Amino acid sequence: GIFLVKAAAAVLTRSGAMLAEAVHSLADCGNQGLLLLGMKRAKLPPTPDYPLGYGKEVYFWSFLVALMLFSVGGAFSVYEGIHKMLVPEPIERPMIGVAVLAFSLALEWWSLRACLQEVNKTRGAQSLWRWFRDSRDSEMIVVFGEQLAAILGLAAALLAVGVTLYTGNPVYDAIGTLLIGVLLIVIAVFVAIEVKA
Repeated sequence: GIFLVKAAAAVLTRSGAMLAEAVHSLADCGNQGLLLLGMKRAKLPPTPDYPLGYGKEVYFWSFLVALMLFSVGGAFSVYEGIHKMLVPEPIERPMIGVAVLAFSLALEWWSLRACLQEVNKTRGAQSLWRWFRDSRDSEMIVVFGEQLAAILGLAAALLAVGVTLYTGNPVYDAIGTLLIGVLLIVIAVFVAIEVKA
């Protein structure tokens, strides 16, 4: 639902930052599907070919999510940001973009809180950074990374659209789009490093 609303807003506003966020939301949908597949396959019983079972598959699927979908979303956003810098276009109907981004930010904040509640059940007295570095729960690492990327990406998009609206200069929208892409790629690398084991 969030992807469809963001995609519609991207078409209406012609904002690169909004389009980057729409692609990010689409990638998140794929991420969740692959994580669910990995969790389901990890529960398969042992077979003659896999006498120890499939438990490690969850790491493979988590790594794939981090490497492919985050990176693809990030690469698209970087491409779109460069394109918008070279061919700047004014944002149309910017208040639609602001409203969709603000609403999405509220939903993602609520989702991040739920994710942190689950993380807090296992991290104990560890700092969040220490949990992220030491945890073997690859699904939660990926979900946390997704939520962090969503919050930071939406904040960057909202800032970019707001500054573009305030100044009338579409280059700020392009900068926001680039920032979202770089953010997704950096988080993808961190998540991939943590779930590779």
